[in-house]
Amino acid sequence: TFEDYLDGQHACSIWAYDHTVDFPAKRGRNINFFKLGLGIGQNLETLANIVKRNGHNNTVIEYLKIDIEHAELQPGGLPDWLSSGVLGNVNQIGIELHLASLHTGPRFKWLLRILQDLYKLGFRLISYQPNLVMGPGRDNLYDCIEVVFMKDTVWGQGRD
Repeated sequence: TFEDYLDGQHACSIWAYDHTVDFPAKRGRNINFFKLGLGIGQNLETLANIVKRNGHNNTVIEYLKIDIEHAELQPGGLPDWLSSGVLGNVNQIGIELHLASLHTGPRFKWLLRILQDLYKLGFRLISYQPNLVMGPGRDNLYDCIEVVFMKDTVWGQGRD
């Protein structure tokens, strides 16, 4: 998995959360698993509370990977992450966006506002790819897309 690769090749500390599966609390050298989901509701916690729980309020999070199956657009998702300030210490965000409900109606404008708010925080879209496994929806548009945002302050770090 992505997590195993980062643990084995880069010795990254990994904090994984998913309330829908059962995994051991510790895997590999640096993978910590918690049976808790991201969001608002039963067996869920906000991103701000998870970051606080991990003791990472003042830690730079180099890469935040999120796939919460449509909940990224719900309360406890992107709007909450932006308003809480929790993304302030995050350098990159990899997220799968589930956009079936945004193909029509005013919610598309709502997503544009979210993207503008990410831009104001310094995040820039550096990668996007339709989820080819899921394929296009009934309207022949891809409903799931993997995107990566990186803060513009990261460009050139580590270069002499």
